[in-house]
Amino acid sequence: MYSRQFFEAPEQLVKNGKAHFGTFDEVSPKIDIRGMRAPYAGIPLPSIISNLRIKSRLEYVFSLNDFIGLSHFYDFKVIGLGEIIFFNKETGKKYVYHTIMAPRRRFVPVLTTRGICACYRKPRFIKISWGRQHKHHALTFKVKGDNARPDAEGYIYSSIQDDMHTDALFVCPSPASSRCSATWFSCMKTFGHIAINGETAPDTEGLGMMLLNRAYYKFHSKSSTVYGIGNVKGKDIVFYLKTSNMDAADADAYNCNVLVTDGKKTALPPVYMTHPFGIDKNWIIQDTESMVDLTFTPLSVNSRTLNIIALRTNYYTMYGTFEGVLLNSDGEKIILKNFPGLLHKGMLRL
Repeated sequence: MYSRQFFEAPEQLVKNGKAHFGTFDEVSPKIDIRGMRAPYAGIPLPSIISNLRIKSRLEYVFSLNDFIGLSHFYDFKVIGLGEIIFFNKETGKKYVYHTIMAPRRRFVPVLTTRGICACYRKPRFIKISWGRQHKHHALTFKVKGDNARPDAEGYIYSSIQDDMHTDALFVCPSPASSRCSATWFSCMKTFGHIAINGETAPDTEGLGMMLLNRAYYKFHSKSSTVYGIGNVKGKDIVFYLKTSNMDAADADAYNCNVLVTDGKKTALPPVYMTHPFGIDKNWIIQDTESMVDLTFTPLSVNSRTLNIIALRTNYYTMYGTFEGVLLNSDGEKIILKNFPGLLHKGMLRL
């Protein structure tokens, strides 16, 4: 059976022009990948130029009693993009709120010990914060609606006493060893609420995961990502699977796929995602090691295309359910049926 060990996280991700590639338990103090030697075509460009190709993405995925959703921030250096999207689990109704942020020195922090990434615009207040020392992660938002959507506000936070809390760090060649992609994965139990149009909503228990990725991006990048988050026979299950055109050449040794069962994590093999009947129809997600065999059925789909000067992004965010089997490191089969989750398919040209 496929196995990939978790090692102790390095103090620095890049040292003397080379990255510490691997799969790590816990996380380094900083997600900082600057300093790679000649990351583009072997040409020794000044670091101020090559560092401009480093882009960041911060994601917070949550599942509460009635809602499942995703908030993310893109850091493109010159501008930032933010979004909060959530779906009603029963009806599939979607609520989507976007924002564009003016230039600033850094949108997504590099510190993992604690940090805040936020848009403070009054109609689009969205904030993701964390403090690892106290196992604290939180998403706060208050967004104003319009003719197409209602006002909404929410607060989702993780408990300090959390036996589900798990951190992992994946540092992968992207796709070769001259570039790298670093992903901090953290999952946790959550408490919180989402209120529509000022209605009173009590706090309920749920699950969440936060991901911070920093990578040397290509001029044209594509990716497909799935987030599974729910409960099976009394066990809390969270999994994250991703495939992109920046994956490592040796994807068996280096990838960021992971499964967490009641706080215990399993590194998963690379997967293939196909949608033979169309993007909004069934997706097939499989590996070659018989650890992942899933079907994702979209129930609600949101798409967006954005063009800003040289920046073009097109992506789909889908809420749906998983059917199939996952295998953890103990060889235990986890059978999923009507298991809630999200799928994000994106294209970026920059």
